[in-house]
Amino acid sequence: MVRLAFTIHFNRTWLGGINVIVSLINSILSIQNLSSKIKIILLTNSKKKLSKLNISKKVEVIESFEFFNRSLFVRILDKASIIFFNKTIFLEKFLKRYNIDFLSHTSIATGKNSDIKSIVWIPDFQYLHFPNFFSLKYKILKKLNILIYKNHVYKILLSSKSAFKDLQKITNIHNSKILINKFSFDVPNSKNLRSFSYLKKKYKLRKNYFYLPNQYWVHKNHKVVLEALVKTIKHGKKDVFIYSSGSKEDYRDPQNFQNLFKYVKNNNIEKNYIYLGLIPFIDVMSLIFYSTAVINPSLFEGWSSTVEQAKMYNKKIVLSNINVHREQNPKYAFFFNSHDSNKLSNIFQSINSIQNKKKKPIYKLSRIRKKNDNYIKDYINLILKVR
Repeated sequence: MVRLAFTIHFNRTWLGGINVIVSLINSILSIQNLSSKIKIILLTNSKKKLSKLNISKKVEVIESFEFFNRSLFVRILDKASIIFFNKTIFLEKFLKRYNIDFLSHTSIATGKNSDIKSIVWIPDFQYLHFPNFFSLKYKILKKLNILIYKNHVYKILLSSKSAFKDLQKITNIHNSKILINKFSFDVPNSKNLRSFSYLKKKYKLRKNYFYLPNQYWVHKNHKVVLEALVKTIKHGKKDVFIYSSGSKEDYRDPQNFQNLFKYVKNNNIEKNYIYLGLIPFIDVMSLIFYSTAVINPSLFEGWSSTVEQAKMYNKKIVLSNINVHREQNPKYAFFFNSHDSNKLSNIFQSINSIQNKKKKPIYKLSRIRKKNDNYIKDYINLILKVR
């Protein structure tokens, strides 16, 4: 049996990444012929926080401060060990203790002579497109990692063709080492979602609303949505309501959330733009399902979880016109230039006016399962060679 390990560090892994990993794990274990061939190990820094996620009980969970709190000296020594001996010292010893065969969806290289195959996941290369969002130290470390990956990882996972083109610009890693694995989600059946009446009571939800489930990071570009909403209301369309959820924190721009809500207050749109905070995953999926449309105004994405989840429910999606959003190719998409609040305002008004005139597209659970199974099998067959 192949022992396949993932990691979740709740202080360092972004929420979208956690959702991708949890969904992948649960999907692997839901496919009968795979669950008998693959044992999933999950390394985490908090079993308590992990218990709040919907993780299969078949997963072997290891809470390890040793793994996540390695000293700077140990990390430097392991980097040097890879360069000179083609494998780590301390990391190798730790992973062998738990008989791990593959370490997947991390930024860790184990070395070409390691007994443990490392599958590195690079969600995107945002720092190449928006270098001003990142420190010099961050950019140097990213480039150093790429140099190490070239020879010392088993496979590199990318989430889009756009990311593949970016990688080609900065290195000549052989294509056989790279897999473009566009992640998908096995979203909950509508029968298992929260009821609309439950959401209405909990969040004071309007019947027709737009939903923006992005973290408040500077590149997520919430400002253009607020500007468009102000213009929409000035056009007399006071029945446009936007509900938002996600983390307030952004280490690159700690004042981003406060500045955005100062704008909300100064423009008197508090009744139309409602922030819900960090909410349970099942509530996020339920809000997507019942929404008039989902919004992602982002300046940059690796492969948008929001878009994939909305696609699964055949929702209308209002999207910034970036390459990855075009690549994701939602059936019911409305595109706008990332900085064009006038176009976005027109889209809000247009969607709101036709909401009650057309039947909602019906999602098919069988189609969702088939798409998700193909994503899982690509990952399993091409990387782990398990069939």
